[in-house]
Amino acid sequence: MTAHQIAADVTLAAETGFAGPMTLSGLTLVAGSVLLFGLRGSDTVKIDNKRKATGWGIGFSTLAVAAGGTLADAVQGVAEVPVAFSDAVGNGNPGLGCTAIFVTLCAIGPKWTNLWWPALIGISAGVIYTQAGGLWAVGQTIGLAIAQKIG
Repeated sequence: MTAHQIAADVTLAAETGFAGPMTLSGLTLVAGSVLLFGLRGSDTVKIDNKRKATGWGIGFSTLAVAAGGTLADAVQGVAEVPVAFSDAVGNGNPGLGCTAIFVTLCAIGPKWTNLWWPALIGISAGVIYTQAGGLWAVGQTIGLAIAQKIG
């Protein structure tokens, strides 16, 4: 666990927001549950297109990486597949920035009949965004700031 993750967890747990104390691990659990219920078919949670599936996958994996632990290991394992594929297919190393673009295009470009695929690709994209840094990490920084304010 990095110092940034520890500081975020301490900040979230120490303050009582409108919904009571929250941690990044708890927010990851909630985001993962929404993703799972929405994809499985819920009368309350509607994830009915590839953009929603990709977005919830990115949100879940971003929170999981920030929280650390077992879920971070799991989503980083999912992200290894497109990174390895991108490195193997391309001439040389395309870089994480281009890999992030490639993965995002794979999630939202094709017509998907099964929304599990864009969700899994979105999980990969969220991890790759945080690894790439730069412009891609802005979403993670904003997400963590919002999570800290909620908590």
